[in-house]
Amino acid sequence: MAEQPEVQATTASPDPLGTLIGRLSSLSVAKQISLLVSIAAVVAMTVGLLLWSGKSDYTLLFGSMDAKEMQTVVEYLEQNKVDYKIDPSSGAVLVPKDEVYKLRLKLAAAGLPKSAPTGYQLLDKDQGFGVSQFRETTQYKRALEGELARSIESIDAIASAKVMLGLPKRSVFVRKQEPAKASVVVRLRPGRQLTPEQVNAIVYLVAASVPNLSPKNVTVVDQYGNLLSDNQAGQMRVSLKQLDYTRTVEQTLSRRIIDVLAPVVGGASRVRAQVTADIDFTQQEQTRENYEPDPMAIRSEQVIKELDRDKGPQGIPGALTNQPPRAGIAPETGYTGTDVAEANAKRLKEKTTRNYEIDRTVSHVKSQIGTIRRLSVAVVLDDKTQVDEQSGEVKRVPWAPEELDRFKKLVSDAVALEPARGDTLSVLNASFVKQEALEEVPIWQEPWFIDLVKQGLAVLGVLVVLFGVIRPMIKDLTKPDETLQIEYPEELEAEEAEETLENLEEIHKALEQIDESVEQTVEEIAHGTDEEQQLMEKVRSIVQNDPKGVAHILKQWLQED
Repeated sequence: MAEQPEVQATTASPDPLGTLIGRLSSLSVAKQISLLVSIAAVVAMTVGLLLWSGKSDYTLLFGSMDAKEMQTVVEYLEQNKVDYKIDPSSGAVLVPKDEVYKLRLKLAAAGLPKSAPTGYQLLDKDQGFGVSQFRETTQYKRALEGELARSIESIDAIASAKVMLGLPKRSVFVRKQEPAKASVVVRLRPGRQLTPEQVNAIVYLVAASVPNLSPKNVTVVDQYGNLLSDNQAGQMRVSLKQLDYTRTVEQTLSRRIIDVLAPVVGGASRVRAQVTADIDFTQQEQTRENYEPDPMAIRSEQVIKELDRDKGPQGIPGALTNQPPRAGIAPETGYTGTDVAEANAKRLKEKTTRNYEIDRTVSHVKSQIGTIRRLSVAVVLDDKTQVDEQSGEVKRVPWAPEELDRFKKLVSDAVALEPARGDTLSVLNASFVKQEALEEVPIWQEPWFIDLVKQGLAVLGVLVVLFGVIRPMIKDLTKPDETLQIEYPEELEAEEAEETLENLEEIHKALEQIDESVEQTVEEIAHGTDEEQQLMEKVRSIVQNDPKGVAHILKQWLQED
């Protein structure tokens, strides 16, 4: 095959944009479509990355606002043409991160959002002259409600709070006094909840701040209408605590049994224990006062005797009165003064009062909460393993009854069983079924690994498009055009090639004649314009650098003529 001649010419590229447009227009339709698709893909990826990375440029403006305040803030942002977003998950207002502090200052200067409830500052204002007692009472109640709301809002889980007090008018009659009442409405932060302890703290805080207010008259409600200060809920919490305590006791006793039997049976995996505890949570208080039936010590004694003697002569003095007494018979033994008095007495009365020291016992008994009323224990043991001396195989052999009895005694002492209390114990020997081990999932089948591979392939695809398609194409298009190539047919016919070789000498002679004519023409237009001179220089350089190509062109011209 004959060698195809190539003609090169050095040209200037004063307009790179025009050169780029020319090269784009010279491409085939398929290449132009592939170039446009690649550019569109890169632009789409770039925009997606910018949007994805731009999400972190927005931050929260205010943490807690109600619907009315949010509407006012949004109107202010729209009036000032501030870019903002509404978080679809929480409904919060998001603003650009670099403008958040400036916007907060501007909104604060405009009084947005509204400040916390006003407290005792209401009382600092001048009420004026002639304010009624009703208005003073109302102002005081509003101030107290504001202070309580501020105190409640200091809890982390609460975004805002509102307190309403029902203070009855005092009466001079004690029996007609009405109790004070209060209600608290709290708005919780997203994803937060109040614990029972926090609810009780709010109840007792309000009750302690208002005179004659009992904790049972305080109601706490959240923004969803849930009653937080319900007594039944409190009872349910107590029941849950009791259930947790019962489970803790059962788990503790079960672990104690396993810890005792594990070294004996060959490991914790070869024993299972279950304990059911009946716990008594009733609380009783009892006061007893005992007296001993046989007192011995005398604390005090009082004896009273009364004598009623015979009366002597009485009446008006006279003959009968002044008569001497009749003669009496003298006794053989003498009388003492007391005996004489008693003898002369017509009536004798004696009274004795004795106070003994009483043996009195007073006892106040308060039963303990959470005592064990009854225990039920069940233990299952796996078969023991033995090695056959002849074959060397490991065999599973049941435990002997004597060994099971020893295990029962061991378990009974470990958990302190009391048969008198009604505790029961059951120890059973059974063959454990071995569980097949689950095959581990290979790392390449893990969901996180698949997601990582997808992300890596996406990044790799972007890099391949950028550095494998876009960059070489742009580099080729922006390369300056310094050579002018003249295309020739890919294959010359054999006859034309032979004729070209045979007439090569004639072509050289023709070129010499053309060169002479060109020189004459150049001399004639030596005084021409600069553009014509540059054109002649280009023609001369082409002839000198590629005489074969010029000969081929001349041959084509001659054939056309």
